[in-house]
Amino acid sequence: MSMGTSDVIITPRTAKANSGGSYLEWSAISGGAVLSAAITTVMAAFGSAIGLSLVSADTARSSGLVGVAIATGLWAIWITVSACGAGGYLAGRMRRPIGDASDHERHVRDGAHGLVVWAAGALLVTMIATSSLFGAAKTAVMGAAAASGGAAALISQQSDPLGSVLDSVMRSTGSTPPTAAERDEASRIFLTGLTTGKLEPADRDYLASRVAARMSIPQPEAQKRIDEAYAKLEQAKATAKQAAERARKAAVITAFMTAAVLLLGAAAAWLAAQLGGKHRDEEIDLGSLFGRR
Repeated sequence: MSMGTSDVIITPRTAKANSGGSYLEWSAISGGAVLSAAITTVMAAFGSAIGLSLVSADTARSSGLVGVAIATGLWAIWITVSACGAGGYLAGRMRRPIGDASDHERHVRDGAHGLVVWAAGALLVTMIATSSLFGAAKTAVMGAAAASGGAAALISQQSDPLGSVLDSVMRSTGSTPPTAAERDEASRIFLTGLTTGKLEPADRDYLASRVAARMSIPQPEAQKRIDEAYAKLEQAKATAKQAAERARKAAVITAFMTAAVLLLGAAAAWLAAQLGGKHRDEEIDLGSLFGRR
């Protein structure tokens, strides 16, 4: 039978699942991020308690700085990998799969959920770390860092090399102590020498004459004391430079280690989310891990 021009054949179109919507399931992501942040907070507080037990202001009773640094790095890796892995697995297991995807696409979507859990969890941990909820753990970590230096570090931070040098060279054997103006003048001369890298002979001779008159000693002996005092200041300057250089190197290493640990966390979240999705699709029963009822 012929078909008229007015007859139209309508072929039904199958609507794609999730047409125009997002493949991200924020309920699963939120649950994974909250779990990741909670695990991080608890384990960080626990780790700070362990760290405080390893260090002490008494250097004889404290663990070495290298050992404490290695333990801290390993603990940070364990916290990040375990927290991100748990959050990613939860998001992958709880995500509702959409039927328009192949096995490979489902794995990619599960892994993407893990990455978003990692990012959201990092933001949550940052917010918690800056709030009063994390105050106890933060205080403990700062205390561990301060104690790990030992009593020597505490003393060195409180010492005043310039004041000590002025005390040694401006002493008086008579009844008249040095005035504040004399100490300030000597301080300026020493600081100028440290800045230029050399104590000018005229300044050296002037200070030596004042010291000789104040302490009733010969001029050569006074010059010797000035030279010894300046040498002590140069040593203190060199020590301060070495400490600053060590701090700079430590900051660089810490920054690289932080980035590396965060990348490990991202990888753990991606793989754990894919594992959670695989267990979801295969309906793996995890009850055997905890024993049957």
